[in-house]
Amino acid sequence: MASYISIENMKIDLKNSAKRVFLLVAMMVMAGVARADEVTILLGPKTIGAGWKDNIVVEARHFSQVKAGDVMTVYTDEAKRTAQGAFQDPKDWQAISPEYAYFGINGPVRMVIGEGLLPVLKERGVAIGGHDYRILRVTLTPAEEFEETTVWKGPAVQMKADWSVSAELPGKCFKDLQVGDGLRLYVSRVQEGAAAKLMDFTWNALEPAVDGAGVGEESFTYYINDDAPLLKLRLAGTGDNVAMRVGGKNYRLDRVAIVRFTGQRSEDFSQAQRAPKEYKLEPGELFHGEKTFPNDWSGNLRLTAEPFQDCTENDVVVISYGLLDGIAGEQASSSAAEPAASEGAQMSFRENKGKWHDITGQEEPVWYALDGNDVVLTFDAVSLDKVKTNGLVVTGKGFVLKRIELISAQ
Repeated sequence: MASYISIENMKIDLKNSAKRVFLLVAMMVMAGVARADEVTILLGPKTIGAGWKDNIVVEARHFSQVKAGDVMTVYTDEAKRTAQGAFQDPKDWQAISPEYAYFGINGPVRMVIGEGLLPVLKERGVAIGGHDYRILRVTLTPAEEFEETTVWKGPAVQMKADWSVSAELPGKCFKDLQVGDGLRLYVSRVQEGAAAKLMDFTWNALEPAVDGAGVGEESFTYYINDDAPLLKLRLAGTGDNVAMRVGGKNYRLDRVAIVRFTGQRSEDFSQAQRAPKEYKLEPGELFHGEKTFPNDWSGNLRLTAEPFQDCTENDVVVISYGLLDGIAGEQASSSAAEPAASEGAQMSFRENKGKWHDITGQEEPVWYALDGNDVVLTFDAVSLDKVKTNGLVVTGKGFVLKRIELISAQ
């Protein structure tokens, strides 16, 4: 009898264990279904004003786990008709890849992270710049959350340097294309200056953003953000009639695919980087906000020549800031092309042109050591001519820029 009871108890325990395993598996499946795949890494707003003077660096920490094929998306609004964006390397402010040197802003902008971009993103992050639009948020999405369908397999077409060649894609390639989808061009034999032009059946560009867009070494992806380009493609029908011509120069087109986001977006901002608070400029203010100038010398702020047009040698520029991590400079000022990291927080003023020569006209830049007090920049004939002609660049390291004010000393 004792043995029988023991077996029954074991049966009950096994049933309970099975139930617990089933519930655990069900919870894991539900969690997987509810998992948000698109994660916000920067939360705006951040205004990118006129004159290519504004930017914001998305910190490298956000890219520590990214892999080739993942997608960074920049959501925007308030874009002017001529607005352009750029993805730059914070080290030298050059384009992170040729296709991202400049591009039109007419909705969300996506960067497909290629193998070649991973080292830069993981070490330095990426700077988002351009002109005449506002960043609302920046997100990262795993590659597996995008569904890809090849719609054109060639034969491959080599684009000549004189723009004389194009590939013809029939309307049936785009019968399932929707607003929000992307057209991904897989390319090879990419040469310097490679560019793509996506045209409808009348040989007109689908929109300015794809009228000579830069092409990288791996692929080029164009996202359909509104109905206008989609309607142009559908005018040719969904059969064998030519609906799109893909042209350009200095690359070979191998195949074309449609990519579509199938995941979800997280509204958890706990790990997101916040854009600095923006202020409405008061009369005389050239900048008011919080812009970090990190210790890797990557920070800069460019001011156009416009606000300096009525300046005289009696005017001064007052720069207010906060020291980063409490680091102060060690000397009043110095002249050195590459100051040592041990010299502490420093600031320099450059001509907003070419190689950013010092505003004083000196061959080597003048560095001002920072001790927490405002920096006052005075003008002489040389520096006044430079700011009136080209504007001013503030650069340096180890501080958070808070305010720049133009004041008459009279």
